[in-house]
Amino acid sequence: MNDLRPLRDYHDAQPDPAPHDVARMRARLAAHTNAQAAPRGARRRVRPVWGLALAGAVAAGTLAVVQIGDAPGDGPGNTPVRLDSAQTVLLAAARRAETAPTGTYWHIKTTHNSPGAAVSAQWITLDGRRWTAYRDPAPGPGEAPSGIHRLKGLAPMPVSVLGPDPSLSALLKLPTDPQRLRALAERNRPKSGGPHYVTEALIELLISQPTTPKTRAAAFRALAAMPGVRSLGRTSDPRGRKGAALAFTFTGPKGPTEFRLIVDTGSSQVLARTFTRAKGHAMNSSTIYLSTGWTDEKPRIP
Repeated sequence: MNDLRPLRDYHDAQPDPAPHDVARMRARLAAHTNAQAAPRGARRRVRPVWGLALAGAVAAGTLAVVQIGDAPGDGPGNTPVRLDSAQTVLLAAARRAETAPTGTYWHIKTTHNSPGAAVSAQWITLDGRRWTAYRDPAPGPGEAPSGIHRLKGLAPMPVSVLGPDPSLSALLKLPTDPQRLRALAERNRPKSGGPHYVTEALIELLISQPTTPKTRAAAFRALAAMPGVRSLGRTSDPRGRKGAALAFTFTGPKGPTEFRLIVDTGSSQVLARTFTRAKGHAMNSSTIYLSTGWTDEKPRIP
């Protein structure tokens, strides 16, 4: 379970931003928040349920699609969202994402679809402080069942639209135009990046990387324009939460690769992600996103 432990020895090489830089970042974040109130019932405060992609965690779960049709009560003004089009699903999620609230901390919380899976969480402030916490129902010998640690700087980000390990200030300054966002990902794709790199980088903006609500909305819109994206209809994640299932399939030198997402179009939250690879290069990694977004909730053990 060591891959689920906080990164105790990781320290960002850059110093904390100066106070005036923090003020600028906070003003920038606030400026990107839509001033208009969302439809009644939609603009609820971020709930304590979120997600961080944890590399190397492998689980046996798959996404069970149950039907194609309307998702009740998840469109603007509680208008059902048609699920027979991936573009419709992603654009509905984008509209909700750009009106999401902001807060003191960027907060994500995840687990995995396996018996006795640990829960991991992190909080990041605009001045670069970070806390990681975990709760493990089945700790190994000599390991604590839970813990919380304060660290400095962001966790490693091997995949992003800005290339590996972007700074917090750079993430908060990302464009809000979907075409520019996709162009950034294509320009910064490393030579070793596979055909799925651009899509994966855009997905990371939805589930793990702190950014503004309007940039997150742009990531949804950029994904809607990606070739090969398709809707798999209505489904439930391993926790029973209902959403729309989407698939992104690519063919590369190691065979087909596929990302599957379950998205709650009513809140714009990604509920689960599964990554699969071809036979011979088998990999089936599934992450459940309990929460993702900005919050005023203080760091605590999940």
